[in-house]
Amino acid sequence: MENRIPDQAAPPRSGQRGRRGSVVVGLGLAALATYVGLGVFSLKQSYDREMEFARQTQVNIARTLEDHARSVMDKIDTVLVTTRLRLSEPLTGESLATDKVNTVLAGYLTLIGEAQSLRVADAAGHFIYDASGQLSTATIGDRDYFLRNKEEAEGGLVVSQPIFARITNNWVITLSRRLNGGDGGFAGLVQAAVRAEYFEDFYASLKFGSSRTVTLIDDQLRMVARYPAVSAKLGQPIVSEQLRGIVERREAEGIYTAHSGVDGVERMYVVRRVGAYPLYILTGHATEDILANWRQQVVWSAGSAAILAILLAGWIFVWLRTYTQAERLARGMTEAYQTTVLRTRALLDSLPDPAWLTDREQRLIAVNEAFCRACERSPEDALGRSIDAVWPQPMASVLQALDGKALETQNQQRLDGGYPMPGGRVSYYECIATPVLDEHHHLAGVAGVARDITQIRENQLRIQHLAEHDQLTDLPNRLQLSNRMAQALSRAVHDRVQIAVLFLDLDHFKDINDTLGHEIGDLLLQQVAQRLRASLDERDTISRQGGDEFAVLLQDFGSVSRVAFIAERLLVALGQPIQIGEHELQAGVSIGVSIYPDDGNDIGSLLKNADTAMYQAKAAGGNTYRFFTAEMNTRVSARVALETALRRAIQKNEFLLHYQPQVDARSGEVIGVEALVRWKPPEQGEISPARFIPIAEESNLINPLGEWVLREACRQNAEWIAHGFAPVVVAVNLSAVQLRQPSLAPLVAKVLAETGLDARWLELEITESAFIQDNEHIIETLRALKALGVKLSVDDFGTGYSSLGYLKQLPVDRIKIDQSFVRDLPHDEDDIAITRAVIGIATSLRKEVIAEGVEKDEQRQFLLAEGCVLQQGFHFSRPQPAPVVEAMFSRA
Repeated sequence: MENRIPDQAAPPRSGQRGRRGSVVVGLGLAALATYVGLGVFSLKQSYDREMEFARQTQVNIARTLEDHARSVMDKIDTVLVTTRLRLSEPLTGESLATDKVNTVLAGYLTLIGEAQSLRVADAAGHFIYDASGQLSTATIGDRDYFLRNKEEAEGGLVVSQPIFARITNNWVITLSRRLNGGDGGFAGLVQAAVRAEYFEDFYASLKFGSSRTVTLIDDQLRMVARYPAVSAKLGQPIVSEQLRGIVERREAEGIYTAHSGVDGVERMYVVRRVGAYPLYILTGHATEDILANWRQQVVWSAGSAAILAILLAGWIFVWLRTYTQAERLARGMTEAYQTTVLRTRALLDSLPDPAWLTDREQRLIAVNEAFCRACERSPEDALGRSIDAVWPQPMASVLQALDGKALETQNQQRLDGGYPMPGGRVSYYECIATPVLDEHHHLAGVAGVARDITQIRENQLRIQHLAEHDQLTDLPNRLQLSNRMAQALSRAVHDRVQIAVLFLDLDHFKDINDTLGHEIGDLLLQQVAQRLRASLDERDTISRQGGDEFAVLLQDFGSVSRVAFIAERLLVALGQPIQIGEHELQAGVSIGVSIYPDDGNDIGSLLKNADTAMYQAKAAGGNTYRFFTAEMNTRVSARVALETALRRAIQKNEFLLHYQPQVDARSGEVIGVEALVRWKPPEQGEISPARFIPIAEESNLINPLGEWVLREACRQNAEWIAHGFAPVVVAVNLSAVQLRQPSLAPLVAKVLAETGLDARWLELEITESAFIQDNEHIIETLRALKALGVKLSVDDFGTGYSSLGYLKQLPVDRIKIDQSFVRDLPHDEDDIAITRAVIGIATSLRKEVIAEGVEKDEQRQFLLAEGCVLQQGFHFSRPQPAPVVEAMFSRA
């Protein structure tokens, strides 16, 4: 049999052709449906991301603007309260000259640049004082806010509805507080008016663009101010059921989408209540602008789907017409598919943000142009590799981990942050990784996108910086100072430390403004701000309060006298001439100081009291500083003067040593002396060590003073031994400050070498409280001293908080019984018990014991009977100069 190849293939039967056509049509429709489904799913995710991102941005902007509005209200209310306090006397029966009161009000008005007026009205609604100096004949007796103040017996803050001012003919809201007369009845009010234009100008300065709106409303939905401005709508209520519901429920924050009642534009709105005030911030962003990029994606996706549908329909139509043209049709389909792929790729590349697709092994299988630009690689170099192999670190590891978590959990993952990029720049990205499933719902890989939010973050930081800093000097403003003071007060309460507030006001600044103009005045304020920065530490907060007033928050200053030195440093710095163009200006300053907790326990009290102290400095002629209380001024001035004299005394060697003998109470033989420093300034009598030693320790002058005492005591003892006197031990006291010096042991070794004194004739006394803190370091230092051969003793034993555990660790030779326990011996039962206990402890630990403060023979005899042989006190000798003590020594 012979196999043959037919000359021509048999044509397909009509039934077979029909079934094949149905299959092809079904596959085409399935492919189209799959493509459309994936596109709809992708568009839904993109829509959700755009709306969520817009919502978060609106919330951040609303919170920032709410902070700004609240700080404005707080500042104006502070001035109203201050004004009410200043006017309390004339309102209770006494009278003040109108010009004087107007001048005071004018000074307060400079503190609140947001307000256009500061006035006082009487009980009938007639103005009696005005910061402008011009009293209007208009009456406010019919105004709603006037009637509310009249009824409000508590005198709380009253915020008016938006009103058209009769005097200034512009839209304002007023803040007012009730004034009471001597009988407690209604005597009038003090009010400040805030222009709608102030808020509108501030919102315009933030340059939000035409697609965003900012509206300030009251609790009745009446418009106070708006950006972009619509003057015709001011004072009218906004018609919005969603907004009304949020306000009536008194919600702190609300979000809704609606068409604007002003211009009909649909926007996403975020509502924030302004603190406890009857005001709300309403920020809007046009949904058309929010979804602009998304709608472009919809157009591209619909276009590509339409093209694919047309191509599929055409292919199926042609295939059904003739099977013989299948090859040509397939070729056309291939070309059409390639065209579709190219167009789809063009759509993907049109996305401004890096996008990628990885498989289950986290290898890149598709990237767009934005991805390649961000990592500075070509598509060929990126595909087939992992993200961390092509993307810059450290963001690469973050994206790799994000994709890995999406694969592991099969849930969408997202994060945001700032990351270094090529060229040294830092970009901020919001990254989203979404698991991708195949047609069998099996995990196929991960689709990711990294949205660049750098510009948005910079805008947010810029808005926050503007809200917290003074625009002229770039110093922190009142809001930022309040935040930092709150943090400092929290730390001060926890750590029980002090903080200080300095309130500074330039002397005669108004004269400079009036004669040379505000431009020169502004340049002067900028120079003053620079000198303040240069004169203070980075940990100190410098704030401009408004006008020519500044405030400084000091922390970790050690002692109150240090605050005085800082104030003097600022006086010197600002007292130097300042050259501005051809003008040489002298900017004196008056400084008021308040201290926590002595002068106040809260922010308001500290600022108010520092302000009061500043006015005291002004009254003293200016260019000086004053503490809030006269007692503090006197005490600090004396403390500073004494510290200054002490520094000079160390330089001029105005000190001398007296020596008090330590004796064997049985024989009266001198077995040692204690060196005690004395200070006799040439211009006055002797100053007690109880006064200057604590100051020396606080100011770190104890180190040079202690070194002099150590060297002089060793020199004197070496001289006595050289002159043939029987050697005795000289005891020198060490303070806790000296013990914390890492170089103490080397210093003692150096002094012994220089003076030629044998180490066994030197005893160093430490107080019991010195080793309570950082006792491990103290013990290490004492061991180093002991290694030199010197003796060590614990002074004032029993007055501190040490335990036997501490005492056992200390390498000491001798224990001193404090004179407070010796004073009432042998009559006080408690002192007898304590003295016996100390002697018993010393005996048990094989350490010598010596009692100080022995003034009576009965004390000497009691101590001898208890086993304490070594004694010291006035009973034997007072501290004496070296020549007097020599007479008590015996020759060797």
